[in-house]
Amino acid sequence: MPLRLRCTRIADWPPLAWLARCTASDREIDVLHGDRVEVAHDWFCEAAWTGDYQAADFDKSEVVLGSGGRIRGGRATFVSSASTVDRLHSLELSDGVWVSNSLACLLASARARVDPLYPRYFEDFRTIRDGLVRYRPSLLTTRGAVRLTYYRNLEWDGRRLQPVSKPAALRSLDSFWQYRTFLSESLRSLADNMADRRRRRPFTFLGTISSGYDSATAAVLGREVGLSEAITVNRSRGGGADSGLELAARLGLTTHVVERDAWRQHAFPEVPFLASDAKGEDVYLKGAESHLAGRVLLTGFHGDGAWSRARHRLNGDVVRKDQSGLSLSEYRLWIGFLHCPVPFFGIRQAAAINAISRSPEMARWDWPSANSRPICRRILEEAGLPRHGFGLEKRAASVLLFDEGFLTPGSLAEYTSWLAERAGDPRGPAGRPTEALWRLGGRLVAPLAGIAPPGWPRVRAMIDRVVEMGRRDRLFRYVFPWALARAQRRYEPGLGV
Repeated sequence: MPLRLRCTRIADWPPLAWLARCTASDREIDVLHGDRVEVAHDWFCEAAWTGDYQAADFDKSEVVLGSGGRIRGGRATFVSSASTVDRLHSLELSDGVWVSNSLACLLASARARVDPLYPRYFEDFRTIRDGLVRYRPSLLTTRGAVRLTYYRNLEWDGRRLQPVSKPAALRSLDSFWQYRTFLSESLRSLADNMADRRRRRPFTFLGTISSGYDSATAAVLGREVGLSEAITVNRSRGGGADSGLELAARLGLTTHVVERDAWRQHAFPEVPFLASDAKGEDVYLKGAESHLAGRVLLTGFHGDGAWSRARHRLNGDVVRKDQSGLSLSEYRLWIGFLHCPVPFFGIRQAAAINAISRSPEMARWDWPSANSRPICRRILEEAGLPRHGFGLEKRAASVLLFDEGFLTPGSLAEYTSWLAERAGDPRGPAGRPTEALWRLGGRLVAPLAGIAPPGWPRVRAMIDRVVEMGRRDRLFRYVFPWALARAQRRYEPGLGV
């Protein structure tokens, strides 16, 4: 007997969020979803993929953005993004299994919470950098362990939910032009899919561009398939200019400049970012919010891995240097955009892509030696951009909340009050080994600031910074459960809470 979908739109939910409830006693799968989720009798999605939209073969596509569910006979496949900047979440309960593209949605629906005094959420989420085999795959809650699924699909057969591998296309990537053609054709197919008139809510491209390699490369490729607008952040994390205005002008793109700290002007801006990965480094994109709804956002996340000439662990495990882009995974559901990190296209053939970068045919574009990405440089220079106009040094716009002023005043006030209520527990932060070490370190170091000679301002400044870092680190360790609890409130109206 085939499975069926029973879909219910929740107007008060974030537009791209969804929750599927599967029970062994019922052949119908209940799906609650936001307003921008596309729904048919045997599938639902907030996604774009390479292939015909009407066929809805996103479960068979190697390149897919967003997520969704597809029924084929007696099996339902829940599809994740083909990247590690998004994921699926699943929870086994006594009456079945629940799956969602939002951790906050899943926990709010299940009336679940995480441990507010567990200090290692940041380290746990960060393990996705170590690849698909080595990351920490679950998160403990009051209702059981939530499974985190990256770059794999989940299959429900009416009784059990099992992870399944995504389809892998067999293609030859033996030369630059084979790889470039693959990127271009994938983006062309995505462009047709996301703009299909049979969609209730089609999408349009929005690029990102800076003075570096990766986002500019994605923008050049996107321009070939209809990209006409991009956003650029005015400065990098260190304060240096990082605007891509000049490059965008040469490409003929309309550009919207985003002030890197504009996000601090909003109320509780950090919440969806921190609730995604306990780090929140992509919060600066909050400043571009007015441009994001209904877009497919082209980014260069993981370009430092996919497109670098340097040798590194090259396999289909998707090992990364950082987790940049992941903190957008909840925020994008709230605003209503899909995330398209172009370097992830074909990433399971990372060794072949790196071999292209190191091949003799790319020697002309192997420059500068300290920051060489020959594939990017060739694409950009052949698009007419000047050799000395990009990629000369590594910069980043990401916001390190543990090192840059932490939360906005309103968020900090609520968070510290929230934490104080929970830290009274005898098992709370004051009683944990890491906190005891920080308190001891603070007591040992802080007095030195008062006796350091006046002529040693650098020593005094260093001591002050060590003490402040200790205080900030203690606060940062517990900010994820606060942000997640606040994000869960975003879903409560649709649940009758």
